[in-house]
Amino acid sequence: MLRLRPRAVILNLFVLLAMAFGGRADHPKRVLLVYESESTLLAAEQIASGFHEYMEANAPEHIEYYTEYLDTLRFSTAEHRARLAGFLEAKYRPLKLDVVVAAGPGALRFVVETRERFARNVPVVFGAVTESSAAAGSLPADVKGVISRFDLAKTVQLASRLQPQARKLTVMYGSAPFDRRWGDTAFAVLGKRYAGLDVEYVSGLSLDGFRSTAAGLSSDTALVILTVFQDAEGTKFVPRDAAAAITEASNAPVYSVYGSYFGPKVVGGHVGTFQSTGAQMAALSLDIVRGDHSAPQTTPAREAAVVDWGAVQHWGIDDILIPDGAEIVGFEPSAWERYRIPISAALLVMAAQMLTIAALVYQNQRGRRLEATLASERIELAHLSRRSQLGELSGAFAHELTQPLTSILANAEAGQKIASEQAPDMEEIRAIFDDIVADDRRASSVISQLRSMMLKGEASQEILDLNEAVRQTVALARAEMVARRTEVEVQDEWASVRVKANLVQLQQVILNLLVNAADAMADIPPKQRRVEIAVANGKNGYCELSVEDMGPGIPAEMRSEVFKPFVSSKKGGLGLGLAICRSIVEAQGGKLFFDDAVKRGARAVVILPSA
Repeated sequence: MLRLRPRAVILNLFVLLAMAFGGRADHPKRVLLVYESESTLLAAEQIASGFHEYMEANAPEHIEYYTEYLDTLRFSTAEHRARLAGFLEAKYRPLKLDVVVAAGPGALRFVVETRERFARNVPVVFGAVTESSAAAGSLPADVKGVISRFDLAKTVQLASRLQPQARKLTVMYGSAPFDRRWGDTAFAVLGKRYAGLDVEYVSGLSLDGFRSTAAGLSSDTALVILTVFQDAEGTKFVPRDAAAAITEASNAPVYSVYGSYFGPKVVGGHVGTFQSTGAQMAALSLDIVRGDHSAPQTTPAREAAVVDWGAVQHWGIDDILIPDGAEIVGFEPSAWERYRIPISAALLVMAAQMLTIAALVYQNQRGRRLEATLASERIELAHLSRRSQLGELSGAFAHELTQPLTSILANAEAGQKIASEQAPDMEEIRAIFDDIVADDRRASSVISQLRSMMLKGEASQEILDLNEAVRQTVALARAEMVARRTEVEVQDEWASVRVKANLVQLQQVILNLLVNAADAMADIPPKQRRVEIAVANGKNGYCELSVEDMGPGIPAEMRSEVFKPFVSSKKGGLGLGLAICRSIVEAQGGKLFFDDAVKRGARAVVILPSA
């Protein structure tokens, strides 16, 4: 049997725990950015902007950033560099850096010379360094970067193209060591004559001296400003600020190899922006952080001919001279030039909309005229339908009038006899006169109702009692219903059911439904002929009127056709009554339909808005 010693077991557990936690102790990725300038220099700001924008867009993992500004352009002594190295050693030696980024030749020299003190064996990425710079000569294999050409030759060629009348080129630079190195480079590239221009080099002046010289240049001169970190009086400057002051005083068009110099009077140059250089440096750094070291030691910066449109306009340069492929900055085209296609599309859309609106207005007016015509024809058709309906009931109406007229005649004859007596009975005569007046009013009421239903005119609406409209209509059709031996029962449980409708047209609908119900029961025994009319206050602001008969009901094949014009189950019927009734009800904001739930007969339902 194998026996394990307690000490060995504990030791093994510690080893396993160390291995488990060791795998999780991976440090975060760290990048140190070292700039040779001070923090407010525009070039440094643009490099930082391009670097961080690229990292934010392409680095999903968390990265810690550290930044240092050496300011070696103003403090260039060996003692200052030694102090900086000691400071960085104390600050960063305890950290494990993944890559050091050097911006500018001074930063690159410093990092290559001193990185063993604060970033031993850490890869270096550099940028904003020229190929001719001493710092880019012999570099370790793990030092890679972006080479900026700051192509003075192509910048002068651009100036010669944009100013074909120019005869002279003036190159200005300051008195700092960096400025003088630039002057030496310029002389090596351009010499005394280049691209058809006589070249003059101006240095060793104060800033005011540079401004005065620039102000005295002729219009056939092109001015190139390199850098002025320091003038002859020892005053230090941010080169962009010095260049702006000289440009403001210049009487000749100004060119530069730095995109950061561009402004109102700087025409252009063959440049690469510091922001794009920062993005290229970020791409190299991100590859190294992820373990990819396959990039070449130097990568050319993206550069192109750039022309400032405002300066072209200021100096009166013909824009036809701008070379094809040049990038134009600050271009402010007219609204038509900028938005020609959208404006054309918008004009077409507006024209189409105007035509559509005109068509809609015309259609609306045509619809209104058609609606008015239809309303007029509906009123005319309803009137003709009433006249036809009343014509069918003429016998019943004659009977209704015959009764009071006969009574009037009998009472009048009786009155004559009583009046001829020697002592007439005045009370009897008074009673006879009361009967005559009552019968006359009864006849007058029938005639008035007939007359109102025969009139043709606007279907004006008014607030009325639905119960009273039903009672008047039933009274009008009473004689006809008696002749047809049909009982009519009115269920008016509600004291008042007020609706907003046209009384004459509403009576026409009720009369039509009542006559249709009587027609439907013509073939059943008289004792079973009964019509029930019910009135009730409905829900949701509507009132309900129903007319129900005991007939055979509506055939299944006709239920979907019953309200269509010229559809009728009666012999000789035109089939317009229900169609007209529905149009009348709908014109007054209601509905007319048959209740399919009844088991016997037919039940017509009229829904009207409550008043």
